[in-house]
Amino acid sequence: MERRNFERVAFASDLDESDSKILRALQANARTTLAEVGRSAGLAPSSVHERLRRLQRDGVIRGWTLDLDPVALGRPVTAFVGVEADVTGGTLAGRLRQRREIDECHDIAGDLSFFLKVRTQDTEGLLDLVDWIRELPGVRQTRTTVVLKTEFERQVWLGPAPAPAQR
Repeated sequence: MERRNFERVAFASDLDESDSKILRALQANARTTLAEVGRSAGLAPSSVHERLRRLQRDGVIRGWTLDLDPVALGRPVTAFVGVEADVTGGTLAGRLRQRREIDECHDIAGDLSFFLKVRTQDTEGLLDLVDWIRELPGVRQTRTTVVLKTEFERQVWLGPAPAPAQR
């Protein structure tokens, strides 16, 4: 099982107001130019670039990704599947990772062992996926909750984008 080295990861207390402004601006629109981000944070584009490199190096920014619409990609049914299992996290997680319908897998404390966020083409596809999960060695049972409507969805959110600096 992969363990994170928290000594290398920056924490919110390590971020100054300029870092926070940069991150909030990019969360609002990741296609914003360095010059625009710099204006909203009150920094030169070169300073923004250096700070972004540091934030990546320190593990605050884990990557640059696309936000894809699951409905447009043919996976409109979202559900959460709780899994009670007898096997260790890494063993089962490796098998679950094979299925593209499983967007998230959380090893949790409590009655369940794992909590999965899944997206499928339809309820029949959801049933097929849950049946597949139940067949995995060590899985005792599953509990599925189907999402009727997603009110909002986001990554870790730092708040609204900063207003552009006044000149």
